[in-house]
Amino acid sequence: MAKSNAVTKVEAFAVTDEIPEFLKKGSHRGAENVGSEDVIIPRIELIQALSPARKKSDPSYIEGADEGMMFNNVTRELYGLEVMVVPVYYQKQFLVWKDRKMGGGTNGFRGAFNSRADAEAAIAALNEEGLEISDTAQHFVLALHGDKWSEAVVSMAKSKIKVSKRWNSLMRLTDTDSFSRAYKLSSAVETNARNEQYHNFNVSPIGFVSKEVYDRAEKLYEVISKGGVKVNADYDEAAETVEEF
Repeated sequence: MAKSNAVTKVEAFAVTDEIPEFLKKGSHRGAENVGSEDVIIPRIELIQALSPARKKSDPSYIEGADEGMMFNNVTRELYGLEVMVVPVYYQKQFLVWKDRKMGGGTNGFRGAFNSRADAEAAIAALNEEGLEISDTAQHFVLALHGDKWSEAVVSMAKSKIKVSKRWNSLMRLTDTDSFSRAYKLSSAVETNARNEQYHNFNVSPIGFVSKEVYDRAEKLYEVISKGGVKVNADYDEAAETVEEF
């Protein structure tokens, strides 16, 4: 009898990735007061040689993580070496960092601003040595992982800026909404002026999306264009540093 009770308890608290039949799809009771401004969109990041995701002693460690892989910096899911994305919205921001050599390290991020003037004002207010501004392209996307689309941001700074410009050019060539077409986001090895290798993004067009995906992207576009979302601010500064020329 004791064994039977133990099994019953396990089954009663069992969890599953599949939605049980008794649950109502589309019901969000308990989250009625959660608005788009209360939700943070994760970023797709590239794992570099110095990334915390590769260090077993680091809280950010991800099992199976390797150089060149992409991952969701909120769910910590690995995407592998490529992922399909649909670009929804583009925004340029100015990120403030504390130089790694002056104590910045993994805690060097000081904020993201929508203009260089705002970033400069923030630096003046912080009154710290070694702060610098990094022009950063923020590409809001829908990313396909398995059979599920999810919202994400691809941040491109420093050497990634050239990839961002090429991506923007490819989108304009379609002469349609940016979210009318899907792209393959993959990783490529490059070498900087110090002869150090690092992984950069690469973007190539795939084709036009279905109406279902287009409609979902359009809804996300409307929310983002009204300033209704926030980007996750946990930037991997150790990974960014290696790209400096």
